Amino acid sequence: MAEENLRNILTVIIMVRKVLFHSPLTGNLSPFIFAKPFERFRYFPHRTGQTPESSMFTEERQKKILDLIQKTGRLRIAELTEMFGVSEVTLRNDLSTLARQGYLTRTHGGALLHERSIFPGKATLTFGGKDVPCLAAKRRIGKLAAGFIADGMNVLLDAGTTILEIARNLHRFKNLTVITDSIPVAVELSGQEDITVVLTGGVLRPASLAVIGPESWSMLERIHVQRAFIGARGVSLERGFFCGNTIEGETKRRMMACAQEKFAVVDGSKFNATGLVPFAGFEEFDCLLVDRIADEVLREKIEEKIRLITCVNRKSNSQGAKK
Repeated sequence: MAEENLRNILTVIIMVRKVLFHSPLTGNLSPFIFAKPFERFRYFPHRTGQTPESSMFTEERQKKILDLIQKTGRLRIAELTEMFGVSEVTLRNDLSTLARQGYLTRTHGGALLHERSIFPGKATLTFGGKDVPCLAAKRRIGKLAAGFIADGMNVLLDAGTTILEIARNLHRFKNLTVITDSIPVAVELSGQEDITVVLTGGVLRPASLAVIGPESWSMLERIHVQRAFIGARGVSLERGFFCGNTIEGETKRRMMACAQEKFAVVDGSKFNATGLVPFAGFEEFDCLLVDRIADEVLREKIEEKIRLITCVNRKSNSQGAKK
């Protein structure tokens, strides 16, 4: 009897061992059986929901979330859960953290790209808290001005909403150096490996988000660029180009002084508008870039003073442009 019981016990042990260690369903589980408890989960990643994404550090996961929302503009937690293999609670915490940092806006079940976020390549900062007037015209000017820039150049970009539209058309260029006093321009180009951005330094002006003053003047005296693109608050046939204050005017003059070619860049609404300080005459610029001038008399008078290129006739007028 004792021998029979022992034989039965041995038979059961052998059967269990075959099931655990050699079954095609479970494979060899001896590493799992003899592993330390906290190590056992690594043998069954498919059963614990582990993926390469789910093993990320929090900062890595949040960076990927930022990359995604920059591309799509919106995210849903359900999609992120499937993508990263982590719980909805974890992802809600991630989105809340990024919302507090100003990158996105939380919504029910997901998030939207924050309208004022400042990702590289997507500068959406406002100027003095105001909406941008004549935005469509400024975008056309931005594309026009980019046609006078080439790979390998050193260019100077002034501050302002029209100049920012130029920066948004520079992402395709290689080995470009951009000197600017504009925070939004610097943010717009900061993610480009082939573009070197140099800020002039100085005191920040909230209205234009530009850094100006003696610190920037000192820096501008030590550089030389092929092209400078300068904006203006107003344009007068009699007195030329205007800006808002004397410090800004001096900054613009010094920008022009370090450039081989100087381009004035304004939209059509700036004509017959003025500012406090005139900073340059028509003769001090090489070219004026503007979206359009509806008044034919005004257009003819401007063409007597400066080489004029508009968006509507850029093919005919830009044939002689130096590249």
